[in-house]
Amino acid sequence: MPTYPLLLYKGYELHPLVFPRTFARFDGHSRYAEGYDIAVRICRPSAIANSAASRVFRLNQSHAFSDFGVARRAARQQGEDIIDGKVNGFSVVDM
Repeated sequence: MPTYPLLLYKGYELHPLVFPRTFARFDGHSRYAEGYDIAVRICRPSAIANSAASRVFRLNQSHAFSDFGVARRAARQQGEDIIDGKVNGFSVVDM
Protein backbone atom coordinates (compact mmCIF):
# COMPACT_ATOMS: atom_id res chain seq x y z
CA MET A 1 0.00 0.00 0.00
CA PRO A 2 1.51 3.37 -0.97
CA THR A 3 2.35 5.89 1.71
CA TYR A 4 1.19 9.45 1.15
CA PRO A 5 2.32 12.57 3.00
CA LEU A 6 0.05 13.84 5.74
CA LEU A 7 -2.38 16.42 4.37
CA LEU A 8 -3.12 19.31 6.71
CA TYR A 9 -5.65 22.05 5.98
CA LYS A 10 -6.67 24.76 8.46
CA GLY A 11 -5.82 22.61 11.48
CA TYR A 12 -7.47 19.41 10.18
CA GLU A 13 -5.96 16.24 8.77
CA LEU A 14 -7.40 15.16 5.41
CA HIS A 15 -7.37 11.50 4.47
CA PRO A 16 -8.68 11.03 0.90
CA LEU A 17 -10.35 7.65 0.44
CA VAL A 18 -10.64 6.17 -3.06
CA PHE A 19 -12.36 2.88 -3.79
CA PRO A 20 -13.67 1.03 -6.86
CA ARG A 21 -17.24 1.88 -7.83
CA THR A 22 -19.65 -0.91 -6.95
CA PHE A 23 -19.71 -3.53 -9.67
CA ALA A 24 -23.35 -3.90 -10.65
CA ARG A 25 -23.19 -5.97 -13.86
CA PHE A 26 -22.00 -9.43 -14.67
CA ASP A 27 -21.07 -9.21 -18.32
CA GLY A 28 -17.38 -10.00 -18.18
CA HIS A 29 -15.89 -6.50 -18.20
CA SER A 30 -13.32 -5.41 -15.63
CA ARG A 31 -14.81 -4.11 -12.40
CA TYR A 32 -12.24 -1.29 -12.52
CA ALA A 33 -13.62 -0.12 -15.86
CA GLU A 34 -16.44 1.52 -13.91
CA GLY A 35 -14.03 3.86 -12.12
CA TYR A 36 -13.63 5.09 -8.58
CA ASP A 37 -15.81 6.69 -5.92
CA ILE A 38 -14.45 8.92 -3.19
CA ALA A 39 -14.83 9.79 0.46
CA VAL A 40 -12.69 11.83 2.80
CA ARG A 41 -11.88 11.37 6.47
CA ILE A 42 -11.41 14.68 8.26
CA CYS A 43 -10.03 14.73 11.76
CA ARG A 44 -8.16 16.77 14.28
CA PRO A 45 -4.45 15.88 14.42
CA SER A 46 -3.81 12.73 16.46
CA ALA A 47 -7.54 11.96 16.82
CA ILE A 48 -8.60 8.36 17.25
CA ALA A 49 -10.48 7.19 14.14
CA ASN A 50 -13.74 6.44 15.97
CA SER A 51 -13.79 9.56 18.15
CA ALA A 52 -15.96 12.67 17.78
CA ALA A 53 -12.88 14.48 16.43
CA SER A 54 -12.82 12.25 13.33
CA ARG A 55 -15.50 11.84 10.67
CA VAL A 56 -15.78 10.19 7.25
CA PHE A 57 -17.74 12.04 4.57
CA ARG A 58 -18.89 9.87 1.67
CA LEU A 59 -19.41 11.98 -1.40
CA ASN A 60 -22.30 10.73 -3.52
CA GLN A 61 -21.88 11.72 -7.12
CA SER A 62 -23.46 10.57 -10.32
CA HIS A 63 -20.18 9.96 -12.17
CA ALA A 64 -17.18 7.86 -11.26
CA PHE A 65 -13.59 9.04 -11.59
CA SER A 66 -11.76 7.00 -14.21
CA ASP A 67 -8.28 7.77 -12.83
CA PHE A 68 -7.14 6.96 -9.27
CA GLY A 69 -4.96 10.07 -9.00
CA VAL A 70 -7.74 12.38 -10.17
CA ALA A 71 -10.11 10.75 -7.67
CA ARG A 72 -7.62 11.25 -4.84
CA ARG A 73 -7.16 14.93 -5.70
CA ALA A 74 -10.94 15.39 -5.92
CA ALA A 75 -11.38 13.82 -2.47
CA ARG A 76 -8.79 16.20 -1.04
CA GLN A 77 -10.53 19.18 -2.68
CA GLN A 78 -13.89 18.05 -1.32
CA GLY A 79 -12.35 17.82 2.15
CA GLU A 80 -11.08 21.38 1.87
CA ASP A 81 -14.50 22.52 0.63
CA ILE A 82 -16.23 20.82 3.58
CA ILE A 83 -13.87 22.55 6.04
CA ASP A 84 -14.54 25.87 4.30
CA GLY A 85 -18.33 25.32 4.62
CA LYS A 86 -18.92 25.13 0.85
CA VAL A 87 -20.71 21.75 0.82
CA ASN A 88 -24.35 21.77 1.96
CA GLY A 89 -25.16 19.19 4.60
CA PHE A 90 -21.53 18.58 5.67
CA SER A 91 -19.83 20.40 8.55
CA VAL A 92 -16.82 20.07 10.82
CA VAL A 93 -17.93 22.82 13.22
CA ASP A 94 -18.63 20.36 16.07
CA MET A 95 -15.31 18.53 15.80
